[in-house]
Amino acid sequence: QFERAAMPTSPPIHRSIPQKIAIVAAVMGSVAGTLTGIMTWANTGFSEIFLPNWGISFLKAVFVLLPFAFLLMGLFDKLLSRVMPGLAPMKLRIVLGMVMAVIMQSLMAVITAGTEAGFGDMAVLKELWLNAFITAFPVGLILALLLTTTVRPWLLAMLRA
Repeated sequence: QFERAAMPTSPPIHRSIPQKIAIVAAVMGSVAGTLTGIMTWANTGFSEIFLPNWGISFLKAVFVLLPFAFLLMGLFDKLLSRVMPGLAPMKLRIVLGMVMAVIMQSLMAVITAGTEAGFGDMAVLKELWLNAFITAFPVGLILALLLTTTVRPWLLAMLRA
């Protein structure tokens, strides 16, 4: 058998609390900006109302939805670990990513559709929600899988250091 050479490991980087907050905010902002941008574009195109609607949806997603998402992700991670105890860690992260993609994009689509049409006409809201959800889902699924398999473990390690 071949022995693996020990890979040199660099000492953990210790970041200040403001640096940690900035990194988490950048990740959250990137995800929220990308998905709300796609969802707004799906319903309005690049019309004169695109930027104001995107800005409002983005702010609602960042300050309301995404903090909730990080808490929800931790809860689902624990729940899935208990429900599927024999699943390999990477497979567990993939399942978590798929579950989070559906939940979070559903909620982001509600925020985006509500920003664009309000909540008065449920038929219009449903149509805009569905259009936003379907259009953004492929990108959101890729982002969710990337977040749960690579970014989230790195962020957790960084926050613990």
